[in-house]
Amino acid sequence: MSELPEAYVEARESIQKTVTDPVAKLLLTNSHLSLVQLETILADSISNEKASKKEQRRLFRPTGKIASRGSYNRTLIQAQNNVIRSIYTILLLGYVGLFDTPGLQPFLELSDNLRTYAEEAKATLSNEAMVLDQLSPKLWEAISALARRESFKDLL
Repeated sequence: MSELPEAYVEARESIQKTVTDPVAKLLLTNSHLSLVQLETILADSISNEKASKKEQRRLFRPTGKIASRGSYNRTLIQAQNNVIRSIYTILLLGYVGLFDTPGLQPFLELSDNLRTYAEEAKATLSNEAMVLDQLSPKLWEAISALARRESFKDLL
């Protein structure tokens, strides 16, 4: 394949920056998404913003060989299904009374707070490892408040 247009290069760099972010890496290891699935969802989102043709969306993904359209679409569907199932799981556990937080609002607030804290840490600390060291305890503390095993009610 010949040289990629600038839009693809910029998108790939943006996705690469996102997936190598220490907070994103930490969250990804405990999520239901693989690295390739996250890259694919990000690539699909960016390509939608840039109004790219569907058959060219696979070119936005930064790692590995360029996937076939079928492979890209299967990975995208798997990633979307994983996200949807995760949301339904949270809602189901809240609905049946097994989880203290039945809505998504606390999770969205946590996500916003993590983003803000990470940006502040990056601005004040020069070393990426230091950012993660500073953020990791705060991250686990905040996540554990919502996702700890003790948050499941003992109804039996």
